[in-house]
Amino acid sequence: MTKIFKILLLLVLIISCNKKNEKTKILFITTNINEMKSEPNGTYLIELAVPFYQFSEKNFEIDITSPKGGKIPIYHSGDTTSLVKSVIKSEVFKSKTQNSLKATEINPEEYLAVIIPGGYGQFWDTHKNKDILQIISEIYELGGVIGTIGHGTATLIDVKLKSGAYLVKNKTMTSFPSWNEKNIMKQSNFGKLLPYDMETELKKRGANLKVYNHAKKINYEIIDSKNRLVTASFANSGKFVADEVLKLISKME
Repeated sequence: MTKIFKILLLLVLIISCNKKNEKTKILFITTNINEMKSEPNGTYLIELAVPFYQFSEKNFEIDITSPKGGKIPIYHSGDTTSLVKSVIKSEVFKSKTQNSLKATEINPEEYLAVIIPGGYGQFWDTHKNKDILQIISEIYELGGVIGTIGHGTATLIDVKLKSGAYLVKNKTMTSFPSWNEKNIMKQSNFGKLLPYDMETELKKRGANLKVYNHAKKINYEIIDSKNRLVTASFANSGKFVADEVLKLISKME
């Protein structure tokens, strides 16, 4: 009986260790910048709330990180829906957005994917935060999936892999279009307040970039399944990005 007991104990320990090593989490990258041009800013609500809902519905645990940690600023343009309103009332959403983690508190081995919702702050703090860039790189190189929405793609510009190559190099992807920034976006003074043009920088780093074609009205939502990257041009693509990331995750299992 003693020998059998030892074997059973060993099996329990093995199963327990395997469960501890299972990846079960999704990491959202957010900004601490709370204003631009004296107007509220931060993470754009629908780009955060919609994918947050999609992953929560599939019972994934969600963590949110930001350069400073703590409460993150969130803003919107009155485009909230009944779904979004229900999400922001949930205790889990409130807790996660009021207590975001610093990158130094993140264990990359726990995460299946990184989601980067838009918000102009991504052009300043997350994009230049070495700890956040490192976490994105590590999760990706451990086999994780990356999904970005609108201006959130700006955070990927300076992410480098262990090889020294930019993560976006040779990846088929999209971003918020320069044309729209320069012709529509009053808050950024039509792009003049931004420290760089996202399209230009992504192309410099070797991305195979496909952007919104204003003449043909093509709204790009791109899945580069080979490279585990899902990107979308605009804020209303949060569901698309989350759904496609979930599909890529399911192929990993």
